[in-house]
Amino acid sequence: MKFKAILFDKDGTLFDFNKTWGEWFYNILDDLSDKNSFLKKQISSSVKFDLTKKCFLKESPFIAGSTNETVDLIIKHLPTWNKDELKLWFDQKLKMPIGVPVDGMKNILNKIDQMGLKIGLSTNDSYASALFQLKQHNIHDYFIFISGYDSGFGSKPETGMQEEFIRVVNYKSDSIIMVGDSLADIYAGRNSGMTTIGVLTGPATRNDLKNEADIVLNSIKEIPEYLIKNN
Repeated sequence: MKFKAILFDKDGTLFDFNKTWGEWFYNILDDLSDKNSFLKKQISSSVKFDLTKKCFLKESPFIAGSTNETVDLIIKHLPTWNKDELKLWFDQKLKMPIGVPVDGMKNILNKIDQMGLKIGLSTNDSYASALFQLKQHNIHDYFIFISGYDSGFGSKPETGMQEEFIRVVNYKSDSIIMVGDSLADIYAGRNSGMTTIGVLTGPATRNDLKNEADIVLNSIKEIPEYLIKNN
């Protein structure tokens, strides 16, 4: 078998990105801005969030960045907050969304598991938030590895989480697939020697991903068929 393990990104890959996070961010903006419309526009602009469409633009740093990076951008507009307070506030709010799964997510993970591949998760969300969402959908048991930006291995597009997954599964990197919806995912996988699959369930388009990923699929729903053909 060519491929023995698969490492998934979370948001935009297992869960539809804007369906999960767009409405959530729009709602917490009221709290952050104390319903001040000018401040709301400043904050949304800093993270490239479209207030009219209630969605993150594809170039938004929130998509592939960590909570720390988002906090650094927003706190510039909130002089009465300090960074630790805002980060703690965000960490609590990040547990609010249940997460809108990609169509057939649990069935897809089950198929991959039955094929004998070891499954991991690499996200720039926090570990606690990631585990919370996986448990909400009762899929956490599929994952032998779950890593967030705060797990001690850095964040994507750095390769620390990928390298740790390689160590955990003890397979050669070319027998592992990295799946994600952003260039940060693709770069992290490619630079650690993994095969990379881009998916279109996040803000990035096929044109954004096609020149960097080994292959671009519409969603993770197509991965079992890809594995059958390539394993």
